[in-house]
Amino acid sequence: MLGKLAKELRMLGYDTTYYRGEGAHLVQLARQEGRVILTRNTKLIPRKSEDRILRVMGDDPVFQLRELIEKGYISLDGEPLFSRCLLCNSLLDQIPREDAEGKVPDFIFYQLKAFFRCPQCRRIYWQGSHQENMQRRVEELRLQMANYRS
Repeated sequence: MLGKLAKELRMLGYDTTYYRGEGAHLVQLARQEGRVILTRNTKLIPRKSEDRILRVMGDDPVFQLRELIEKGYISLDGEPLFSRCLLCNSLLDQIPREDAEGKVPDFIFYQLKAFFRCPQCRRIYWQGSHQENMQRRVEELRLQMANYRS
């Protein structure tokens, strides 16, 4: 239900696991890992005091993100932006430029100096137009939240 929101949270640097299994196992996993559960499922209710289950109301990932910020669950300044793999959530490692050669488009390799790799899925990231677009979305969210609070 919240796969796009999970990607947005990873973009913001939040440690975010996306789970597709049954609710009982999810609660058990969240307890073991000390995680907060974000869900749209109205049937998933806390059973123990340590269960932290937050219901997300919005349909659109941008509105879901705004909802989490408005309620004070997350901050746009809380974690380092673009520090996690958008696919598997691992923290990215900076790699020597030559390690990216042949693994990224040639024009990207010759234009940029800094590259990052996910140690888990081995995907390579760089600061390009995709990251600039995400940065612009974060700035728009910051502006919206500043206007909302005033």
